[in-house]
Parts: sequence; structure tokens; C-alpha cells
Amino acid sequence: MHGVDATHMANHPFLQWKTFDRIVFNFPFDRVRKKKSRSLKIRRNQALVSAFLENAKKMLDEDGEIHIRHKTNGLEREWGIIDLAEEQGVELARAVSFRLDDYPGYNTKFGNGGDRNFNCYPSKTFIFRRRPVSHLEAGSLDCAG
Repeated sequence: MHGVDATHMANHPFLQWKTFDRIVFNFPFDRVRKKKSRSLKIRRNQALVSAFLENAKKMLDEDGEIHIRHKTNGLEREWGIIDLAEEQGVELARAVSFRLDDYPGYNTKFGNGGDRNFNCYPSKTFIFRRRPVSHLEAGSLDCAG
């Protein structure tokens, strides 16, 4: 499907009752005008990733995974996506180096349209899973009842 807002996908009419074993976001990026401050660019992209993770977590099968392919240098390194994931109740299972050659036919594209590719190196695929509910947390949920 195309044209699905990753920050509201859990409420999409065709997706809201479905669950998935893998949900992938390739190179999330909220293009903020060049003249805006670095801190604003970081905050906007953190908000994008957080909202995606919040939605994706609701759509995962029990043993499902969320994959985020993400650059690991420059501005992107400052987003702190592992911390953002922890805040959304998912934890890093593993991170593997991204190799574009492993995905024949996939091309990176700038999000502002056009046909220009961007340099996706260095990048990793961060793989997240729901944080297991501890016995203490499960017990406190029963008591709140």
C-alpha cells in the first residue's frame, strides 16, 4: 500500500484490524527546510519515529518485529532511535549493517519527490520487539482491575 501515514497507520481503515510479523520503515525522514535549526530538525524526526513506533507496536503479532533502516552518521545519529523505542515500549533485539546490494531493485529516494537517490551509507537495520511484560508488571495490571 502507498500513501499510508506511518504516524497514524494503526487507525487506517484497511489496516486497523490487521497484525503483522514484520513492519518496516526504510529511512524515515521528515524533511525540514534547510534554514530551520538543527535542534528543530532533530525534534521533528524524533516525533516522526516515535509516532511510527507507537503505531507499529499496536499492529505487531505476538512475536513480531519492527525494522527501521536508518543512517548512523550526521544528523540521523542524533535522533536516539533506540531511546525513542524504549519510550514506546519496544526494545532493540539486534542491529545489522545495511547493505543496499542485499535488496535488488530497491533504490533510495529523497522524500521530496524527484528521482534522486541518497547515499545510504553508513546505515543499519535496527530490529525491535515488544518489551516482555515482567511478572511484577503483569501482577500490578491484575490488581488495577
